[in-house]
Amino acid sequence: MNKDILKGMLILLLAVSAVLTLFVLMADSGPDKAGCIARALKGGIPVGNIERVCNLTSRR
Repeated sequence: MNKDILKGMLILLLAVSAVLTLFVLMADSGPDKAGCIARALKGGIPVGNIERVCNLTSRR
């Protein structure tokens, strides 16, 4: 693969990860929710149940 393409892909990946990190940090208790999601995935909780396990539903 061309080195310029690899550099571009790396820059794009870093930019996307920076934006996602910023979204998590700015959310209400975002780091806690991200940690809960990571623990749930590591513990084998099905993806469909993570919302209920980590209380991610918004209560209005």
